Amino acid sequence: MVPRPELAAGPVPGTGAWRDIEKISSSSRVAFIEGDEPRMLRAAALAVETGLCRPVLLGKRPEIQCAARDYGIDAGAIDTLDVSDPAVREQLVGDFERQAGPATDLRSETLSNRASWAAALVRCGWVDAAIGGTRTTSADMLRAGLSCIGLASERSTVSGAIFLDTQRPDVGSAGTLAFADAVVTPMPTVEQLADIAAATARSWRALMRTEPRIGFLSFSTRGSSGSAHVQRVREAVTLFRRRFPEEAVDGELQFDAAVSKAVAERKHATGAVAGAANVLVFPSLDSANIAYKVAEQLGGARARAYLQGLARPFADVSRGCSVDDIVTTLRMLLYDTLQRPEPESNLRGGVLS
Repeated sequence: MVPRPELAAGPVPGTGAWRDIEKISSSSRVAFIEGDEPRMLRAAALAVETGLCRPVLLGKRPEIQCAARDYGIDAGAIDTLDVSDPAVREQLVGDFERQAGPATDLRSETLSNRASWAAALVRCGWVDAAIGGTRTTSADMLRAGLSCIGLASERSTVSGAIFLDTQRPDVGSAGTLAFADAVVTPMPTVEQLADIAAATARSWRALMRTEPRIGFLSFSTRGSSGSAHVQRVREAVTLFRRRFPEEAVDGELQFDAAVSKAVAERKHATGAVAGAANVLVFPSLDSANIAYKVAEQLGGARARAYLQGLARPFADVSRGCSVDDIVTTLRMLLYDTLQRPEPESNLRGGVLS
């Protein structure tokens, strides 16, 4: 087994809220699931050029090199791993079964489904993290993460937080807000809403290094409606407060009362969170997903998705993402690896080419 290299610290180039992420491991191994996709190739090349991490492109090396030449990308120095190679699969399945038990789902995966194999690489410590989604659906990424990595011990659900750089310094924290759950659960239960809030608060602290101010959103502000939909949110706030009494939380709040001090005052919603929330827990996947895409498309905000609740770092980017989106998500992913216990590395000499 190859020992994991020591972590190296240094400033990370970036703008806006992301410049606060300063400590990155230049030697962390990250699997790029769609290794021959041009945006992934460019992001991997940038990661090597800037010393951000050690990318591992998943796919057949001749096909990766051909795609790199077609797009004028120098990928010659980047590691590749062909997870369709029977010898690699046999070795990986053996490692997986020694650590996690029978690999029934993994053995049934088709050759084209790299997401599950990437998740197994992360689970077994062959790589520190994985990133994908430029060709893989969020449903396949989520299924791979759940079946091969599993939930973190303190979580009861997986969720997706959107870190939104609004370019509005008067909003959130220096213009940044987190929206959740904008990726996974269509209609969260009371228990799930509380768990989503807890997971997003953890992600906020880890990635933004400031304190979260959590607002549970609804179409009602502090009792202005008695709807059953609102009651579900109120119960989630009560549950969250009972479990995490040290957290700054408020709800239910309408969006404007959560982010605008002036509106909060007019609606008689005062306190540390009302008008100053930076973590926004939405009542449904519909509302969160639509809201962040409206902000992105019409408001010029920049959105970064972050999959949370899994036991190891595993990132799902949008199929419509840019190279910059991938690199920024990669920075977040790498920072997350530094917050977690270090797995045993099973990378062996000769496996990577």
